[in-house]
Amino acid sequence: MKTLMAVMLLLASSQLFGGMTYSQDASGGVLEWTPFEGTYENLVVRCDEMEYDAGDPDWGTVLATVFPDSSGEFPTSVEIPGAFVVDKDKCIACGLCIGECPVGAITTDEDGTASIDPETCIACGICTAVCPTAAIFAPNSGRFYGLFGVTEDGIEEFLQGTAQ
Repeated sequence: MKTLMAVMLLLASSQLFGGMTYSQDASGGVLEWTPFEGTYENLVVRCDEMEYDAGDPDWGTVLATVFPDSSGEFPTSVEIPGAFVVDKDKCIACGLCIGECPVGAITTDEDGTASIDPETCIACGICTAVCPTAAIFAPNSGRFYGLFGVTEDGIEEFLQGTAQ
């Protein structure tokens, strides 16, 4: 009986966490996921240092928003630019990174936290060196990723994630 329960738990977790993969090349990362059921307005891809926690409604940093094509179908992958990202929960709006960015890729959002333009960022890493809270990171294979479907009401539903 214990063996059967362990197999069922493994299958359930592999469906949630095994359906998404991360790969990286010179231009950045690619996240791929398995097709899913459900109707959503858009998808949100999030990233975090820790595995997805259903008890944390704001889990992870948003890396990408994915919209359906004209037929209403979603793609099964997204490219993540080879740029740095700001974890808004860790950013203290000190502005040190803004002053140090050699290409002006970092600005502030309405709440004063830093935001990095992935098209301008050259991934030099200077911002990560001056950030006192380690709020700036580069998406990589050492992190956890999650795919969320956003309903018509704006509610995010966890669909699948990466396993480590």
